[in-house]
Amino acid sequence: MSNETHERLKAALIRAMGSEHTSYKSTSRYLKTLPTKGPHVIQGPGENAGIISLGGGLAIALRIESHNHPSFINPREGAATGVGGILRDIFTMGARPIALMDFLRFGTDKNAERLRAEVVRGISAYGNCVGVPVVGGDVFHDPTYDHNCLVNVCAAGLMPESQIIYGNALTAGSDLIYVGARTGRDGIGGAEMASQTLDAPDENAVQKSDPFLEKLLLEACLELAGTGWIEGMQDMGAAGLLCSTTEVVRRGAKKTGKSFGAEIFLDRVPRKAEGMSAEELLLSESQERMLIVGKPEHRDDILAVFRKWDLETVAIGRVTEDGLYTLHYKNEDGAEECAAFPLEEILKETDQEWGFTPWKPQRGAHRAASPEVIRDIWHQYDFMVGTRTVKGPDQPGAYAVLSLDEIGKELVLTWSSDRGLANVHPYFGMEFAISRCYVRMCALDAEPRGMTNCLNFGHPMDSMGAFVESVLSLSHHAALYRVPVVSGNVSLYNAHGMHSIKPTPVIVMAGVRDKPV
Repeated sequence: MSNETHERLKAALIRAMGSEHTSYKSTSRYLKTLPTKGPHVIQGPGENAGIISLGGGLAIALRIESHNHPSFINPREGAATGVGGILRDIFTMGARPIALMDFLRFGTDKNAERLRAEVVRGISAYGNCVGVPVVGGDVFHDPTYDHNCLVNVCAAGLMPESQIIYGNALTAGSDLIYVGARTGRDGIGGAEMASQTLDAPDENAVQKSDPFLEKLLLEACLELAGTGWIEGMQDMGAAGLLCSTTEVVRRGAKKTGKSFGAEIFLDRVPRKAEGMSAEELLLSESQERMLIVGKPEHRDDILAVFRKWDLETVAIGRVTEDGLYTLHYKNEDGAEECAAFPLEEILKETDQEWGFTPWKPQRGAHRAASPEVIRDIWHQYDFMVGTRTVKGPDQPGAYAVLSLDEIGKELVLTWSSDRGLANVHPYFGMEFAISRCYVRMCALDAEPRGMTNCLNFGHPMDSMGAFVESVLSLSHHAALYRVPVVSGNVSLYNAHGMHSIKPTPVIVMAGVRDKPV
């Protein structure tokens, strides 16, 4: 490989892993101030989902994600793949998804109703096919979202504490196994697109969904979770194969203190497009794909499980202990090529400094969708599938209740992201959101055990002041109420031209109560 080609590939990998969406370079230093530990927290931020103990040997995985940019560009596929991604965040931990919630924000212009209708179709089609109930959420309109709709999706999953799977590699020589959909050119550059404004939207950066394949993937991965044959699982989400393979070795290195690396044979990657370059194979965000860190002595057993579920699977590489990210592939002439990069160079952490522009209130007609629209939306969502729903969206109240018959308990989920947050100072808006969740939880006789959050903001150039105020409030009030933050998501660059959206935090709190007699 020529030096020029080598450096171009290296620059592409660094750019993808250094994007805001992947690296959190503008926000991580503030998020580190959040209280993340507690008597019921098994896993806090840093994994695919947070994990909270429910008692009786059971735990829930909890996570919320945004799919804002893709949903504005292609609302049906953008929303559908947002659901698919959050479900994989849950079952990659070894948990069976039992609940979905979606929090939607649209503008008031002529395009808003089209976006809303298509987003709802995407969410309902995916969730209904996979068989996970949509038990709650809300829909609001405001001119601030005319050019930047928000699609935030939260999921909860149930698992035995003894079967938790982490997204890590712990042993040199372990297999890196690819399973699921073939890799194509859909979604290339998705992470980078989510790290910039939507002034020049790219349709090709939006992934395509296949919920039926996701269902097979879910069942196969959960079957493996209880076998002891695997060290870890990781969704191929943002930045695709590159992010998933580097993430598992980075987490493993932090846990073991070893200098792990990865060796990847790109010619083994199943593909649905001809002539894909090494960069395209690594950065594609084709959906319904997972990476398994498998024990070599159980390779045949692992592959047999996936084939039983009619899934395409292949061992594409291995974990090394040389600290290198090594790629093998064929160039345009068909000749074998090899490139190796020090892992710390690809994953080098860089802080992005922004000025702190004071928050300014925005006027707008922040309003809930009409009762007729809400009824139409909930008629499209299946909120009773799975038999656990005790209180769903068919009854009033910003909370959901799911049965945990295994331990004689109920899971209570409360949220706050409504009009009370629209035009108040970000610090007090966050206080309002957490307080409402906490008070509602207590009124339902439930013990709050953890929360997740999705922090939606505009361009960091004029929104970082508001972001910092929100995080300060989140940190203070989470500690005050003793409800740790176990997971979360930051979505920046929700902006168009010189206009940034209003600060829009979404809080979801999880608690447990005794099952009524």
